[in-house]
Amino acid sequence: MEALEVVGKSVARVDGKDKVTGRATYGYDLVLPNMVYGKVLFSTRPHAKIHLLNVEKARNHPGVLCVVTGEDAPWTWGEAVKDTPFLANGKVRYVGEPIAAVAALDEDTAQAAVGLIEVEYEDLPAYLDAEEACAPGAFPIHEDYPNYRKEQFVNPHTSWPNICEHFKLRTGNVTQGFKESDLVLEERYRVPKIGHAAMEPHSAHAQVDPASGRVTVWVANDAPFRALHILSEALGLPQEQIRLINPFQGGGFGSKGGLKVEPIAIALAYRTNGRPVRVKFNRPETFSSTITRHGATVTIKSGVRNDGTLMARQVTIYWGAGAYAEKSPTVCIRGSLPSPGPYRIPHVQVDGYAVYTNEAVAGAFRGYGIPQTAWACEQHTDELAKRLGIDPLEFRLKNIFVDGDLTYWGEKLQNVGLKETLLKATEGIGWGKASNGSFKRKGVKIGRGFACILKPTRTPTTSTALVTIDASGVATIMAGTVEIGQGCSTILSQIAAEELRIPFEMVRMHPLDTDVIPVDASTTSSRSTYHMGNAVRLAAIDAREKIAKMAAAALGSSDDNLKFSNGNVLLKAGPPGVVSIAKLILDNLGTEGKVCGKGSYTFELGKDLNSNDGHSEHASAFYMYATQAAEVAVDEETGRVRLMRVVAAHDVGKAINPASCVGQIEGGLVMGIGAALHEELIVDRKGKIRNPSFLDYHLLTSLDVPEMTCIIVECPEPLGPYGAKGLGEPGLAPTPAAIGNAVANALGTRIYDLPLTIERVYWAIQSMKKKSPQVQLTGAS
Repeated sequence: MEALEVVGKSVARVDGKDKVTGRATYGYDLVLPNMVYGKVLFSTRPHAKIHLLNVEKARNHPGVLCVVTGEDAPWTWGEAVKDTPFLANGKVRYVGEPIAAVAALDEDTAQAAVGLIEVEYEDLPAYLDAEEACAPGAFPIHEDYPNYRKEQFVNPHTSWPNICEHFKLRTGNVTQGFKESDLVLEERYRVPKIGHAAMEPHSAHAQVDPASGRVTVWVANDAPFRALHILSEALGLPQEQIRLINPFQGGGFGSKGGLKVEPIAIALAYRTNGRPVRVKFNRPETFSSTITRHGATVTIKSGVRNDGTLMARQVTIYWGAGAYAEKSPTVCIRGSLPSPGPYRIPHVQVDGYAVYTNEAVAGAFRGYGIPQTAWACEQHTDELAKRLGIDPLEFRLKNIFVDGDLTYWGEKLQNVGLKETLLKATEGIGWGKASNGSFKRKGVKIGRGFACILKPTRTPTTSTALVTIDASGVATIMAGTVEIGQGCSTILSQIAAEELRIPFEMVRMHPLDTDVIPVDASTTSSRSTYHMGNAVRLAAIDAREKIAKMAAAALGSSDDNLKFSNGNVLLKAGPPGVVSIAKLILDNLGTEGKVCGKGSYTFELGKDLNSNDGHSEHASAFYMYATQAAEVAVDEETGRVRLMRVVAAHDVGKAINPASCVGQIEGGLVMGIGAALHEELIVDRKGKIRNPSFLDYHLLTSLDVPEMTCIIVECPEPLGPYGAKGLGEPGLAPTPAAIGNAVANALGTRIYDLPLTIERVYWAIQSMKKKSPQVQLTGAS
């Protein structure tokens, strides 16, 4: 096998120059010819019937082109469950739900017209807590839920109200496992809703051709082909009648999949006589009216022997879905599946419930449920070790998954880099060694902690790609993977350059347009490097083989005597001979000629989880493994947690671009630190988010970032391109739990609710000092 020339190198990002110079056009900045402007009226009630919706004053306002309501746009959409109206129709289910929209000649006029719309409500019972919402006798948030179209994998609970998904995992017998244990511990953990806080707020542009009825949407969507399918079903149009064009996306972290602003822009575009409509949400609207990360309550009960052997684990999770299902069923399934942690456990029972509430819709967020369950599982695992008097590292090494292990969902694991990440992260933080003392002073406690995770990817899915080479020798990749800031365009360009053996600078990415780009499942679930990387590699190989036939004829040799190098084809043996790829295409196909290679990849062994017991022999094309460790200084007087250092070791399979890997890990760490120490969406008793701006929503800044050490572990996945796995999501999954364990290590008491704010930590310290169970913030039993 030839040595890799481009793959494995930290090349500069192909989109970097356009972004840092301001040449890149993001969806939020896009201006179309003859464009009009849309604004939205949002619900002020968490759950209510709409008794009156009077839009006449708005329609008659000068400069207004149209006003639309749910009656004017009677379409619904949904991924797993088709439950979401384009605009509220007869009923609202959360504060911030779009009720009506206005299109006008300018934004000020549109906003003024929105203020003229009159609404009268009849309030209904509202539920802001998932467990309350699914309690017996609770008022239904979706009365017609039994009649909604649902995907086959959706498994609603038939006897409890407001549940849109019930995931079940059953292995062994937990009752028997608890009987065989020397210690049984049950604890309850809570994780709040948080915002995605992408740099770019949400927006969409839409245009409907009056003659053909064709719908065109310009939107930064992370799964344009999935959005195309959803819109086709909702509007009753063939997919050929819908086109999505993706401009640059200023971050998403899961918030820009499915449909968000698109339905509003489309509803207006049907009434603007062919003029494109732009609808932009400001920051408060993005916080309140798109999606959040799921809040979750996790109860975890474990049985363990005195020697540290895990015997049984039972996990019950209530996921707050918000007012509409969105991706809650799949978050519930994929987040609940590995919730017992990356451990060998013979007896396991998991029940995950995705529950409708009257809050903002929850959906995909980087990590897809793993951060919430890891917060519970990894602290609980530390607590078990503490009560047994076993070092947490020793405890994990005794129980973690290694090659050849059978998981509790019935899959045999291979290529498991978890142990190496665990050893390297703990070594990096100095586990078992004394602190360097730089933060030691009276009233400050130093603590270290770590956490490890396993994450699956969405399986089975398919990616397809084309790679063309023109008569100038430039290769163009046509792929549906969306550049959302993660560096996929660079990774795919490296793969194409590697297989074609052309200079990296000679590879281009085609703009993403569903009219011309082949289908891809989505840019989600850390799947792109593996799935689309394989598809691009196969497409490049196909193109290379076609070029080889041309070269064999031109050089008078056989295909197997050819070597590709630096944009040329050379003879391996015999008389010297060389010809450039560009000349071959020019001579054979002319100045406008192109060689086109095709590639498609599906993990053929992938099987959906069994709905009865949660088992699958191949639940994921690959698994991602990571361990992160943290060192904290906790001020006993104020409760302030100062994060001094964090070490993150991640198994990436093969680092296609090491610098990009480090960037992904660092970005994930920053998000995870924010979720651990600061971030929470505050919802009042009336269902309104009280901190929907960067003034009040506490994001981590550059001044808050501690020393970060990123360690790349390469345990190759044979079916991945060059051995690569995925990396995008695990970066923030173990972070809060690692910090939580470090705080517990420092204080000697555990805090069970996120975030670890100054106030929460202060009162935990006071509670510990007073030994008062009435004010104790822990959930141990």
